[in-house]
Amino acid sequence: MITKTIENDTRKQKSEARKAIRKAVKFQKELEAVKAQPKLESLTITIEWKKSRMWGTNPHATGEARTIEGTRIVGTAKASGCGYCKTSTVIADLFNQFLRRKLYDSAVLARLAIEKPYGISLTKDKNKYLSRFDGGIGEDCYSDISKAIGGTWNRLVNTKSVDVYEYREIRK
Repeated sequence: MITKTIENDTRKQKSEARKAIRKAVKFQKELEAVKAQPKLESLTITIEWKKSRMWGTNPHATGEARTIEGTRIVGTAKASGCGYCKTSTVIADLFNQFLRRKLYDSAVLARLAIEKPYGISLTKDKNKYLSRFDGGIGEDCYSDISKAIGGTWNRLVNTKSVDVYEYREIRK
């Protein structure tokens, strides 16, 4: 009876150790993918508002990124529901797809140590989550966020059915 208990405890410990290792490996791969994001010249976000029977209108966003090498990369994001800013949620999703690597840049981190704008979550406990841009915070926050990560933020178009925003990198 005692040996079965010891065997069960050992199996449980080995299982937990394997889970911890898998989690650490997954985190490391995600971090490497974020740090490998290409350097951008600009990111243009086009948000189309589409009717939903349940949630009113929902944003369907397309982000067109231009790298400094001239390559064009496209990403998409959607949001639904109510009780939060859906616009900033899709903007955050696209920022995370294209600009998240900036949150690991030493010059950006030095600026963020002095003043971190609302809407940026930096990693506190390594292996738990990656630094990221937050959604649901209001689209106006992205002006300060863009400035903090070394860019500019402009609203180019604002109609009832379409919004267009542009993030542009400031080159020195």
